[in-house]
Amino acid sequence: MRTCFSRDDGIGYHIALAGTGEPFALLVDLLARETAGGGEGRVALAAVLSRDVADGLRIRLDELGVAIFPDAVEMFRACPQVNLVFDLCSEVEAEGDMLAGVPVDVPVLGRPSASLLWELLSGVVPVTGRTVRRSHAREMLMTIINGVEEDILLLDAQGRIVDMNAQVCERHARSKDELVGHHCLELEGDGFCRRDEGECPFSQTLRTGRKAEALHTSVDGDGRVFYHRIYTYPVFSPKGRLTHVVEMRRDITDRTHTEQQLQQAQKMAAIGELSTYVAHEIRNPLFAIGGFANSLLRSPGLTESEREKVGIILKESRRLETILRSMLNFARPTDGRSAAVEVNAVVEETVQLMRSGCEHHGVRVEMNLDLGVARARGVPELIKQCLINMVKNSMEAMEGGGTVRLATGMTGRWVEIVVADDGPGIPENIQNQIFNPFFSTKDKGSGLGLAMSRKIVDDLGGRLTLESRPGQGTTVTMHLVPVAAVDASELDERPDPE
Repeated sequence: MRTCFSRDDGIGYHIALAGTGEPFALLVDLLARETAGGGEGRVALAAVLSRDVADGLRIRLDELGVAIFPDAVEMFRACPQVNLVFDLCSEVEAEGDMLAGVPVDVPVLGRPSASLLWELLSGVVPVTGRTVRRSHAREMLMTIINGVEEDILLLDAQGRIVDMNAQVCERHARSKDELVGHHCLELEGDGFCRRDEGECPFSQTLRTGRKAEALHTSVDGDGRVFYHRIYTYPVFSPKGRLTHVVEMRRDITDRTHTEQQLQQAQKMAAIGELSTYVAHEIRNPLFAIGGFANSLLRSPGLTESEREKVGIILKESRRLETILRSMLNFARPTDGRSAAVEVNAVVEETVQLMRSGCEHHGVRVEMNLDLGVARARGVPELIKQCLINMVKNSMEAMEGGGTVRLATGMTGRWVEIVVADDGPGIPENIQNQIFNPFFSTKDKGSGLGLAMSRKIVDDLGGRLTLESRPGQGTTVTMHLVPVAAVDASELDERPDPE
């Protein structure tokens, strides 16, 4: 049987709230806090009389030990000490006559009186200095928590949301009442909390009773990866039992991207120096190998089997020479002489070069050019080289055929060239390695194509971005700096590199 507080608890008014009309939630919030505070004030929430309480408030009332009853008869049977009832019933609730059975000696006050009481309680009652200070400290703490940019959630031991800061509601465009009671998994979706390795920090905190943290990644609808650092902290009851977990979610996408760029720059510098050294050291003996292989191949005394083996040596030496040339090109600084580039013309030239090869592989090439796009600062041949690398990667990714789409346009302060395909996409766990030198998912190739493309675009003052989802294709966007009216004539006078 559900019970309430006793008559000898020192509280002057044992209030029951009937119905869920305005200001039901406000009164529950205020009276519940005083009830949880141990009865230092003159009022306490003893019971709730309602047949339709929101899940979030129901969970909160259950935690506070405040019983919910469907009618007054059952409520007064379990809580005879109730000595004040506020009638907040809506028109629908009033038709059910929930208040039938309230003793005649118990005052029943309507909604205007409830509003007045809420104003008094929020500003005057309770009047003891210690409780007022506690209430003020609570308000200050909530102001600080709501001002934090990170998401902060209070979860019960089952992972259900009990409370949250304003940032959570604002980011999800939902009210607190809509989110309270849902499991934390439901907030961002199952993909957010998928753990490829390691234990969920919430579960770890429940198991160990200690702080835990983990890195979570998620992919949005556009195929972009977001990084979140999750921290969980245990909350214990006065008896030392772990009852809740505070979870803080910090979006570290920008910081992670900056760190990756710095690591990439350091790696590129080291690889550039190493590539130059290795290429020069290998080139001389490689030249000798190729020369002697050529001489042997022209020798009339070779058998057919020997001639075939020498041919393999010559072929592989030429392939190695091509790789060394790529390494030297990668290490060489990008030509800094910029011109005003007509990006549409560069795209059309690239498509003209690549169309026959793509069609041979069953890949269709489409263009969607913005005729009003601005000219970009850059080197036409280098931009074309980047596009060839991007189209080639898309073509090779679609072994069964497909479509490559090239588009131009402007977004914000960038001139954009987009290369999109409907291939298999790139797994999330290797997307941050795609632009690494010598990284390749193909059996053939040096893995320098996209790394070189990013280096060229970075040197031109732009940036190269990738969006991909497995099974939904890949989009690589080249962001270039547009030519401003003040420097267009200066750029036009500069000769293009040969």
